[in-house]
Amino acid sequence: MKNNSTVRLLCLPLLFQASVLQMAWAGNRDDAAWAGSYSQASDLCTEPGSGRSCRDGFRDSLSIVEESLGYRVELHSTQSMQHVCSFVLHMKPEGGKLIHQSELGTVAIEKHAGALRVSSGGIDPTVTGLGMCGAHADIDGLEFSSVGNRTRPGQRKGAHS
Repeated sequence: MKNNSTVRLLCLPLLFQASVLQMAWAGNRDDAAWAGSYSQASDLCTEPGSGRSCRDGFRDSLSIVEESLGYRVELHSTQSMQHVCSFVLHMKPEGGKLIHQSELGTVAIEKHAGALRVSSGGIDPTVTGLGMCGAHADIDGLEFSSVGNRTRPGQRKGAHS
């Protein structure tokens, strides 16, 4: 019985170190999981005048490229009356989200039920100088499916994960 106690005492620090390393590795892997290109039909697109859907005529895109201090994020979305929202921001991973903090507010991207959801907390990216949105377009609540819609860096077009 004494030998079992000694073995347990010797193994406990090793198990603790292994679990810490595993958590750190999982965290790094999660951060790297952001990088990729996402493209989908412009579901919010409508034609000027008629208001008919033009979802199949345009593609919304989201590109997330890992850089040394975070991510370079590019978004382009064609929406109501073919007004466009577009931005290029530097974002940092924080609390399971990608965050861009400015004096006027925060733009965030978070993983939510098989999608990447963009939120701006109601701030207008055009007014803040963060990007450009037409009068009938907004980034707040915009979603990109992350299921079967992601091209990783270095992956050829047409091959999705």
